[in-house]
Amino acid sequence: MRSCFRPHFGRWSPDRRIVAGAGWTVLAAALAAGSLGMWPDGAARARSLEARKGARHLSAIAGSRMASRAEAAEQTMRAAERFLRAARDRSGVRADAEAGHDPSGLIGGELTPLVTTLGSLEAKRISANPAWARELTFRLAGEGIGRGDLVAGGFSGSFPGLNLALICACRALGADVIAVSSVTASTWGANQPGFTWPEMEASLVEAGLIGRASVAVTAGGDADLALDLEPEGRAAAYVIRDAVARRLGVPALHPRDFHDAVRQRMAVYSRAARGRPLALYVNVGGADASLGRSSAVLRLRSGFVPAAAFGKPDDQGVAARLAGQGVRLLLLLNVRDLA
Repeated sequence: MRSCFRPHFGRWSPDRRIVAGAGWTVLAAALAAGSLGMWPDGAARARSLEARKGARHLSAIAGSRMASRAEAAEQTMRAAERFLRAARDRSGVRADAEAGHDPSGLIGGELTPLVTTLGSLEAKRISANPAWARELTFRLAGEGIGRGDLVAGGFSGSFPGLNLALICACRALGADVIAVSSVTASTWGANQPGFTWPEMEASLVEAGLIGRASVAVTAGGDADLALDLEPEGRAAAYVIRDAVARRLGVPALHPRDFHDAVRQRMAVYSRAARGRPLALYVNVGGADASLGRSSAVLRLRSGFVPAAAFGKPDDQGVAARLAGQGVRLLLLLNVRDLA
C-alpha cells in the first residue's frame, strides 16, 4: 500500500484497520455534528444549492426582462420614426439637401424661421439613432428608475430623437413622463412648421404610437418667448405653440420674461405631479428656461448629475432649482460626449 501520510519525522505506513477505524470515527462525528446543526446536513446543503441556483435564475430572468424592455423601447422608437418619415414624405417637407438622406424623419433644415441657435448636423444624426431608446432604458434602470416613478422633462426641439428616446425608455420601464416642450430648435433640429417637436409628439400620440408626455407647450428660445427669432419666425412659433397645445389638450405658456418662464414651468410640473415626488429631471437641448443663464451650467458634464444647487438664484433655470430641491438631473446636451 502506498503511504497516505508523511509525518514530520520519517515515514509512517498505516495499518489498514487503524485507517478504517479512524474513517468511521470521523464519519460518526460528522453525522453527529449535522444533527446538532454544526455541520450542514444533506438536506440543508441541497437547500443552499437550490437557493444559489434560484438566485442565479432570478438574476438571469431579471436580466432577460430588462433586455426585453430595452428592445421594446428601441422598437417603439423605430416604429415612431417610420411613421414620421412617411408623414414627411406625404407632406413634401424635406431637410436641406446638405443633410442628405434622413431615414429617421427627425432631421430638420439648416436655417428656417424657427431656428434659434447653431447646431451640429453630426450631433442631430447621432441623436436620431433608435439605439438611444435601448441605452436609456438600461441607464435609467441602473439609476433606479422604474414602475410608478415620475420623470420630468424639459424638451427643446433641438434633439427630437432624444425626446422620443426618453419617452420610449420610460414607457418600457413603467415610469411616467411630464414634459414642457418647446417649438423652436437649433439648426438641423425639429425646426420646420408641421414637424416641430410638439407637432411630432401630437401626431405620434394621435396615431397611438406613444402616450402624451407634454404637459405644456412653449415657444422656447430666449425667455420661452422666442426673442432670438425675427418677428416673422416669432409669430409663427406662437401660432404653432397655441395650435399644438390645443391638439395635445395642455396649456400653452405665455411668460412675461425669463424669470416668469422659469416660474411657469415649475408651476406646471407641480400641478402635473399632483403631490408625487420627481425621481429625475431630464434636460434635452439648451432651452433657456430649463438650463438657466448661469455660466455654472457650462461646467456640468452631460449625463447624470447629482442633486446639488448651482448658479446664482437670478440666473437659475428649472434644472438648477429642481437640483437644489434634491432632484437628480440627466443632461442630454453634448451628444458626442454622451455617445
